[in-house]
Amino acid sequence: MKKIVLLLVTLFSLNAVTYASFPITENGTTTELIADDVNLAIEAPVSNIDWGLLAWCYFLGILGVHRFILGDTWIGILQLLTFGGLYVWWIIDIVKILTGKLSR
Repeated sequence: MKKIVLLLVTLFSLNAVTYASFPITENGTTTELIADDVNLAIEAPVSNIDWGLLAWCYFLGILGVHRFILGDTWIGILQLLTFGGLYVWWIIDIVKILTGKLSR
C-alpha cells in the first residue's frame, strides 16, 4: 500500500511540474536569456517536450491516461480497451511526445 501511495504522490508531483511558471507559447518557440560569466546574454532554445505528459504516458500510457489528460476522450477509451493498442500505440505516443508533436 505504501508503494502505491508513493507512486501516486510522485505522479501528481510530476504533473504539478508541468504547470511551472516559465515563459511558454502555444507553438513552443520561445527562448530564454541566459547570462554567462561576462554578463552577455545568450539565447537558449526551449525544449518542446512535455515531461509531465511523458511521465504519465510512460507509466500509465497503456491505459490511455495521457490521452484523457489531453482531452482526447475517445482515443483514451480506445487505448484503455486495447491496452494501448497492444503497446504499439503507446510506443508511438511516447515518440510523438519526445519529438514535440503531441502536447497540451
